[in-house]
Amino acid sequence: MNIALSPATQRVIALLGAAFLLIGAVVIPYRMLMIVPALVLGLAALAFYQFPRALAVVLVLSCGLGLDIQMEAVAGVGGSLGAAIVKLIPFALAAVLVLRYGLSREVNWPFLTFVAIAGFSLAILPIGRIASNTDMVRSFIGSSAPFVLGFAVAPRKVWTLLIRGAAVVPIISVLASLPVAAIGLWPSFDVGGRFQGMHTPPFLAGFCVTAIFAATLEYLRGFRLVWLVIAGIDLAILMLTQARAPLIAVGLYVGIVFLFSGRDILPLKRKVDLVMGGLLPGVLVLGPALYFALDRITGMAGNMSGRDIIWPYFLNAIQARPLFGFGLGAGKLIVDPEDPTIRLLGSNAAHNEYLRLAVDAGIIGCAAIFLSIILWIWTGSNKAPPKDRLVLRAALIAALLHSGFDNTLIASTALMQFSFFAAVMARGRADRREMAPRSTRNGRREAWPEEGTMSAALARQARG
Repeated sequence: MNIALSPATQRVIALLGAAFLLIGAVVIPYRMLMIVPALVLGLAALAFYQFPRALAVVLVLSCGLGLDIQMEAVAGVGGSLGAAIVKLIPFALAAVLVLRYGLSREVNWPFLTFVAIAGFSLAILPIGRIASNTDMVRSFIGSSAPFVLGFAVAPRKVWTLLIRGAAVVPIISVLASLPVAAIGLWPSFDVGGRFQGMHTPPFLAGFCVTAIFAATLEYLRGFRLVWLVIAGIDLAILMLTQARAPLIAVGLYVGIVFLFSGRDILPLKRKVDLVMGGLLPGVLVLGPALYFALDRITGMAGNMSGRDIIWPYFLNAIQARPLFGFGLGAGKLIVDPEDPTIRLLGSNAAHNEYLRLAVDAGIIGCAAIFLSIILWIWTGSNKAPPKDRLVLRAALIAALLHSGFDNTLIASTALMQFSFFAAVMARGRADRREMAPRSTRNGRREAWPEEGTMSAALARQARG
């Protein structure tokens, strides 16, 4: 479905709009002032419809600048409202892409699962005893927003922009934090000495995880040094946050990619080059950041940052309603924020998505959500090139591990992570469509473009 407007039609609409504004300003000036915000939104919608990549840039920038956190800290907007505004951006982008390019034929299993759980919560579970319907709707928007791009079809350039944008989100956060910290609006380090950029340390670390996924993928697809450098910068930022669970998840991801990549993905020579020419210099360059991270990791090895204190609250709630939980949104409200222990911790979040969702949807619902994510990404990766497939599956395993220690599905970090997954799968399908006319020759499957390029390069090296 493509309903792009012709240039002549666009000019007519622009002239009519300008005439309406001019006449309205003269005849009904006060009423015009009241509807100006709606007119601005309408014009913005038309602009983003014509230039959808601009809205993709807005999504990347809103994550990189920590818009939800900064709206609360600087502008005085409530934290939940700021988060809601940021989480509406993927819905807007998905709507623009669907209207302009059409609806994807792939089944969006996670989004559909959250719809089913929300409906079940509203119809059957005693949601009102724990949270209001408004809380449930807010939780549904926050939980489903990361997956909404799975419904969209778009040109390859849009998906590439999102993937590469994900790789530089932490760098945007760092660069923006320098002038902001200089004028005293937001500190670059928290009270514990952990680097946070425009976010908080756990949030920035979550963005770093996805950034390293994305930078690694772009490096594997072309072996361009710039992506290796970007991955190294993202890793340094991650170390400066001193976040342990994200660092472990990244270590698992890199280990899987390194060990399970064959010659067609990462040749042995490049692996040796990375170890000898990249790893050792990298350790020297990242030495201060590595020391900064290890100091906290080794010094607080037995400390769960309050998780060992807050997890029993959620375990008790799960025991009370083990199968279907208390309804969507209850996991954020099951712990009283005024509890003296919780106030001392400074958070009533579970920092564990398995526990939070088991309170929301019970063990059955929690299992359904994570199985739907696994099904969505694992089957979606079947239609991707080999390099993309390995990165997708390694990143999925790392994300599942990370979910046991952080809020990976409800925080704004999830917007970038699952938008990255959706973009990689969509770009992989686009690659397959481009390759389809040449996919078979004399009954034999041809290699993917990058596989053929790598094979040719190896052949040249052998002849040389």
